[in-house]
Amino acid sequence: MGKKQNLDYLLIPRSSGKIKKQRNQRAAEEKEKRKIKRVLIMNGKDSEEDILLLGKKLKGKERIGIVTFPLHFREYLEIIKKAQKEGKFPKRVLVEGILTKQNAKEFVYGELGFEEEKIFEKKVDFEKDRKKIKFIELTKNVLKRVLNLSK
Repeated sequence: MGKKQNLDYLLIPRSSGKIKKQRNQRAAEEKEKRKIKRVLIMNGKDSEEDILLLGKKLKGKERIGIVTFPLHFREYLEIIKKAQKEGKFPKRVLVEGILTKQNAKEFVYGELGFEEEKIFEKKVDFEKDRKKIKFIELTKNVLKRVLNLSK
């Protein structure tokens, strides 16, 4: 396997507890392997806001790495694809997953987030401007509490 490319941005979604520790450890490992120009903590209210805020920073042609578990990364890719179609995220950005381990709780929550993005034809928007699907919002909030997930 060849040497990994350098990154313009290493992005870490905001989190707490064990998830934060795991993401920070994985980011530190990646920083030892290659040159990274900037490390950013993504601070949107959710994954959509993370992508919209990031889209405002990027110009295009950047190489970015997102530190998260596999299904959450897949959700980010789906949101990026939608945001690009809507002109809210630059094209020609190379996106790489800097993947952490995924436990059963994260699998359930990640699958729900990904399916929400795939199934519902809604625009990518900031939370305050978003048309919410009450059933999905309620289900996500209940799952967060039941699974005891910190984002």
